[in-house]
Amino acid sequence: MAMLEIDRDNMVSSSEVVRNFSKMLDKSKENPLFIMRNNDIEGIMMDIEEYEMLLEKIEYLENLLEDEYIEDGIKDRKKEFDLDDAIEEEEIMEMLDK
Repeated sequence: MAMLEIDRDNMVSSSEVVRNFSKMLDKSKENPLFIMRNNDIEGIMMDIEEYEMLLEKIEYLENLLEDEYIEDGIKDRKKEFDLDDAIEEEEIMEMLDK
């Protein structure tokens, strides 16, 4: 898991964000700002393009995991498949005609 690096220069109090919102918004375009309240990080302010890029990466990784899950399921079914249990094409066609 990637470790989040938090630089003290990018930590701001929630009251500072309220007082200087435009300035903080501009500053967040350079680096994400970690918003503090009662000495705990409560939120992050970041550039919208960086946020969208993170969402795209998450979606890409979720798709990879889903593809891997499907591939593993197919491999398992192939291992368990017995040709003697298969239905022949003629039987399927008869079922469809009914």
